[in-house]
Amino acid sequence: MLWVAFGLGGFRTDHILLLVASTLLYFIHEDGRKLVQAFALLIVYWIVFDSIRLFPNYEYNAIHIGDLYRNELNWFGIQTAEGLITANEFFGKYNHTFLDIYSAIIYISWIPVPLAFGLYLFITKKRVTLVHFWFAFLLVSILGLIIQYAYPAAPPWYVEMYGPDGAFQKVPGNPGRLINFDRFFGVNLFSGMYNLNANVYAAVPSLHCAFPIIQLFFAIKYKFKGWGIVFTILMLSTWFSAVYTNHHYIIDVLCGIGTALLAISIYNLLLKTKFKTFLDSYGKKVS
Repeated sequence: MLWVAFGLGGFRTDHILLLVASTLLYFIHEDGRKLVQAFALLIVYWIVFDSIRLFPNYEYNAIHIGDLYRNELNWFGIQTAEGLITANEFFGKYNHTFLDIYSAIIYISWIPVPLAFGLYLFITKKRVTLVHFWFAFLLVSILGLIIQYAYPAAPPWYVEMYGPDGAFQKVPGNPGRLINFDRFFGVNLFSGMYNLNANVYAAVPSLHCAFPIIQLFFAIKYKFKGWGIVFTILMLSTWFSAVYTNHHYIIDVLCGIGTALLAISIYNLLLKTKFKTFLDSYGKKVS
């Protein structure tokens, strides 16, 4: 909280909610204390990604804009009467209200779905698995962040607004075609959310597309068939939605898939070391 107050420049509503909820849970009951401890790795993720606004990736490497766009055209371009266009541009010409709403719901589910899965593991006393799950979630996030700093990349909506060959501009986050959801329902959900985005030039890899793979991996590993079906649908829908909403190229989606598979490989390697004992011990202490 000191870091939020003095490092990040003060408290937002979400910081206050986190502070109040975690404090109440921690002191009101033993199970609440264990819940906070079990979800501690998720809180670490929150703080890390909230802090990167102080260290924007464009200050460390050049932003990839036109080169990424042209690679997308060359590798995955769609031939039309007007010439070669990206899948993002194609969906921009033929988008549909149902797909606008569906893709928006899918795209925001990366927050509530892993939380729901985590709560399920906690309530059903599978807390060692829960700690492993949050560690893998944090691991893929950190790997993605490293790549995003090594290869800062502008999302498709940036190219649509400023062109592929213009000089780099520092701009706030943008909801892309998720704005259609806001307009249809007369809300400020995605526009407000993306205005707070601290990592605008982070198209590669798409972590939205990586997270469902981690979730599906755990569903398969521990034989949660119902969750496996949900995660499979979510995974495929997220890959589509990432492109449809103009937030990612197909290249970004594939990089997200690769990042998730790398995280799973590293996780499996760590299970062969004493680190597994640490995670198991952590899980047993919150059980």
